[in-house]
Amino acid sequence: MVELTLSTALGAIFTIFIVSRVLKYLDGLKRVSHWPGIRCLFIPFTLFGAVIPTTSWNPGVMLTWKKRFELYQQHGRDTISLVPYLDGRAEFYTANLDVIRQVVAGGVKSAWVKPEDGGTAVKEWGMNLFTTEREVWQRHRRIIGPAFNNSMYALVWEKAIGIYQHMSEHEGWSATNKLKLNPVQKYTSKFAFLVIAICGFGMDISWPDMSADSEDPTAFMSIPEALRVNTTPSISQLLPKWCRKFPIQFMRKLTLAQNLLAKYMQAQVDERREQVQTQIAMNEEGERDIFSLLVRATETNIMSPQNNKLTLTTSELIGNVFLLLFAGHETTAHTLAATFALLAAHPDIQEEIYAHIIDVVGPDRIPVLEDYHKLDKVLCAFYEAARMFPAVYVMLREATEDTKLVVPTSFGDETTTLAIPKGTRVIVDTIGLQYNPRYYPEPEKFIPSRWYGEDKADSITAFSFGPRNCIGRRFATTEAVAFLTMWLRDWKVEPLLDDGETVDQWCKRVLDARLFLTLGIKDAPIQLTRRRLE
Repeated sequence: MVELTLSTALGAIFTIFIVSRVLKYLDGLKRVSHWPGIRCLFIPFTLFGAVIPTTSWNPGVMLTWKKRFELYQQHGRDTISLVPYLDGRAEFYTANLDVIRQVVAGGVKSAWVKPEDGGTAVKEWGMNLFTTEREVWQRHRRIIGPAFNNSMYALVWEKAIGIYQHMSEHEGWSATNKLKLNPVQKYTSKFAFLVIAICGFGMDISWPDMSADSEDPTAFMSIPEALRVNTTPSISQLLPKWCRKFPIQFMRKLTLAQNLLAKYMQAQVDERREQVQTQIAMNEEGERDIFSLLVRATETNIMSPQNNKLTLTTSELIGNVFLLLFAGHETTAHTLAATFALLAAHPDIQEEIYAHIIDVVGPDRIPVLEDYHKLDKVLCAFYEAARMFPAVYVMLREATEDTKLVVPTSFGDETTTLAIPKGTRVIVDTIGLQYNPRYYPEPEKFIPSRWYGEDKADSITAFSFGPRNCIGRRFATTEAVAFLTMWLRDWKVEPLLDDGETVDQWCKRVLDARLFLTLGIKDAPIQLTRRRLE
């Protein structure tokens, strides 16, 4: 009798589960208006959907990269739906620019916002430009925007040149004509971190300060190392805080770095506020780094009857500085690494850019900021690398009310209007957009010339678009052009091959993506040959 009751109960539970999943699936189909697309067990950005690799039955988080050439072609349109049988809610994926503009346009009255769980990794330190919406976002933007000015870009250019020179000296590059870098990310990551730490945070650090990681997570940790640990994506940043108490080395290291950095940043806010208040009272110029400029803007506005609401709290100050450190470090480092790898794989394009550099700055002159706009071929190579390997590979938007979306019915111009229920998400597929032949002919090819011309360069989508486009775009391109110009003038970049490996095999191995919080090229081993023998 007990066995019968138990089996009956289990059968009832199983039946209820199946019925609930069927109802969920039918509701999902209704939510997306039965729009064509993928039917799967799990939505990619759920626990099981993310952990299980991308396969024929599980889209996974690598869906948009692994299927970048056929995902939308299979369905005859560049906006599709994903409806799960088990976990997650039905949503849309789009690589159509017109649809994307509808959901990322922003504005106080927009029906679309970033979902609350969309910025977990950068929200922990405080609300910031990335995590806020509507009126709060406008306040942050109005305060932060003025910090990104020509004076800042001059500082970025100066420091980028100096860091390259210091790197060459410290690494012993001046004493050799051949180098092997395995991988190049070791250098691009250090470079990008130093630029943002110096120009964004005002830290007095240099290339030798970026020492190797300590094996002992309880050992003394420097502030630069704590910053690096906190701004380098890792799975530990997505786990609940209670998980950080586990006696695991990388958890202990992250906790140590967070505790150290929290105390340091709070002390820095207090110290810089005192400095800024004194400078304002004495009518003196302040420091030029972004952190100091934000503190100064807040303190100045507090004393202004017209702008006393345009201020940032301590938490918001720290949150925005951390956001700039995080975004400015990883995204630039990834794109620089991709640029070097792609130029190594395309020596003809590299030679064209080298000749262009010599034509603009000559063989010996130190480039100056005024050269930036003349070095357009260097910039366009960086843009094309950003197109092919977009660090921000998706953007999430959620409807805050019942609304409508005008969607193409095919790859042509015919459209239809879909009713979008409140809570529905649209995933902006940046990879799909930047590999969409509608906008980029031969998207699989590395063609920097597609960006030649000011009007074309302004249309780059790797830095987002609309009112919420990346505020640090010019910051990133300034440091990239300075660094690439110095490097490519001094060195010819070639693939570093394994024994018996061909260049084509190297390209297949290296010109692929790895993905976590941001997307980046796989480890790229390269070799350098000095251009001008001493």
